[in-house]
Amino acid sequence: FLICDGGLNHQLAASGNFGTVVRRNYPIAIADKMGAEAAEAVSVVGPLCTPLDRLGDKVALPEAQVGDVVAVFLAGAYGASASPAGFLGHGPASEIVA
Repeated sequence: FLICDGGLNHQLAASGNFGTVVRRNYPIAIADKMGAEAAEAVSVVGPLCTPLDRLGDKVALPEAQVGDVVAVFLAGAYGASASPAGFLGHGPASEIVA
């Protein structure tokens, strides 16, 4: 498992819980390891205590380290505003413009 600081509470669409019938992975990468060879296939999950807090299943990624930035691509412009930001007492999303 790759456990992230944010999950469905910050990116509801990527978790597959935003009106989708068939859940598919959005493209996911370790931001500073783009193009690096994948070390393993992992489930990318958020910190919430629910099995719905999944951003990706069997995602081939290089080995992640604490502090790495996980990028979720093609997830749309409304990630933070269309997600339940205060769900289970967690804070708002950090947004990075690159």
